[in-house]
Amino acid sequence: MKNALFPLLFLIGSLTSATGEDAALLEAERARGILTGNQGVQWTVNVSGTKNAKFVATSQGNKIFAEVIEPADATGRRYLAESDGNMWFWKPGLSRPVSVSKRQRLSGDAAIGDIASTSFVDGYKVEGSEAGEVNGEAATVYTMKSNSPSDTYAMIKYWVTGKENLGKKAEFYAKSGTLIRSSTMDYKNIADGRPFLSEMVIVDGGTTITLKFSDVQIGSFPANLFTRENLGGPKSTGPKR
Repeated sequence: MKNALFPLLFLIGSLTSATGEDAALLEAERARGILTGNQGVQWTVNVSGTKNAKFVATSQGNKIFAEVIEPADATGRRYLAESDGNMWFWKPGLSRPVSVSKRQRLSGDAAIGDIASTSFVDGYKVEGSEAGEVNGEAATVYTMKSNSPSDTYAMIKYWVTGKENLGKKAEFYAKSGTLIRSSTMDYKNIADGRPFLSEMVIVDGGTTITLKFSDVQIGSFPANLFTRENLGGPKSTGPKR
C-alpha cells in the first residue's frame, strides 16, 4: 500500500532555477503550484486508477508535504519531497521517516509520485525549444536535460501553450533516450486570478493514473511543516492569512 499512495507527491518539488529565467516557462510552473517567496498552495487530491486514494498536499519553498485521508487503512501516512530531490515517507508505527531511493522512484507507483515532485524549472536546464502543438493549441516544446546524476530522469520534454503559458504535456526519458512515462495536465481551477492545475493524467506503459486537484488555498504555511521531523509529529495546520 505504501507505493500505491506515492501519487500524492505528484504536485511540485525539487527546484533550483536552471531555466535561463524563461518567463513563459516560469509562469507555467506557477500554474502547476510552484510559487515563489512565502506563498504556498494547499489542495485536496483525489487519485484514481489501479488504486484509489485521497490526500491533502501542501507546497511551499520548493518542498511538498502530503498526508493521506483515504483509504482508511492508510490514513495518517505522510510524505515529503525536499528541494534537494530527496523523498521521505512515514506512517503510524514507524519510529522515523524512511528515505525513498532513486531506484524506488523509477518503479511502479513510486515513479508517479516522483513525477509529481519534479519541477520542470529546477534541477533541469533548457537545452532547446521549438514550435509545436498540444491538443490543437500552439505551444513551445522545451527540451530539458538534468543537472545531476541524482535526478530521476535524464531528459524531459515539456509542452507550454503560447496563449496562456500553461504546461499541458510532459514526457520523461531515461539516459538511453527511452521514453519512460508521460503526463498531461488541465487547468480548470482558478488561483490568483489565473488558471491553476486541476487534473493530471499519468501514463506509464499500460497503466493510467488520474489525479484531480480541488479546494485550492493560497497562503503562507509554517516552515516546520516541511521538515522530516514533522512527518511523525503533530498534524499540520492551515495557511496563515
